[in-house]
Amino acid sequence: MMSQIISIILFFLISLFSFFFSVSNFLYFAPQLIALVSITLLILYFTKKTLSIHLIALLVNIIVFATNGLNSPFFFLIYFLLFFIAFQNPATTTLSYSFFLVLILSQSLNSFLSVISLSSLLLITPLAWFIGKQFLAKIKDDQIISADETDVLLWHSLKLKTGLCQIIDSSSELLSSSISPSQKEKAKKIKDSAKSLLNSSEQLIAQIDQESDE
Repeated sequence: MMSQIISIILFFLISLFSFFFSVSNFLYFAPQLIALVSITLLILYFTKKTLSIHLIALLVNIIVFATNGLNSPFFFLIYFLLFFIAFQNPATTTLSYSFFLVLILSQSLNSFLSVISLSSLLLITPLAWFIGKQFLAKIKDDQIISADETDVLLWHSLKLKTGLCQIIDSSSELLSSSISPSQKEKAKKIKDSAKSLLNSSEQLIAQIDQESDE
């Protein structure tokens, strides 16, 4: 929960910084700032094999705000950013960030085109939220299934297989000892049943492994 709050605050600060940067005298250095953020992203990707969603948001925000906000030719990048955020964060983070953008970008409403751009942002946010929610739910379900599969494999290896092998070994010892024919018949049935159950369980485990790989 705390990490989610920190993430939302970071998105808010990124939006504010990008807006104030676009209306300041430092706007002249926008290309240098964009290059610096891009280089930082590449360094993180090649060294830690990860992409910082907040740095990506900073890069997109600077590009959009520095090129006239709602009237920016790069405004479409906001849409991709919203989906990217939705695929990696809870719904509240996506909605909060979109709300920040709507509030800040509304300051640059000055034409019919800007009204359309702002309206499109309001319309695409629920879509990004819904798709992101479904994607995160699928990831959670996959993790639960994977954990259950691991539990089944461990139970088969440590409990079921070991127990059936012990039954088979004990039955073999009984069959090799001096017991009555009726007892041998029962011991043979126990051994055959244990072998059949062991083979069936191994086939089931092989099928589970195959389906999980697919």
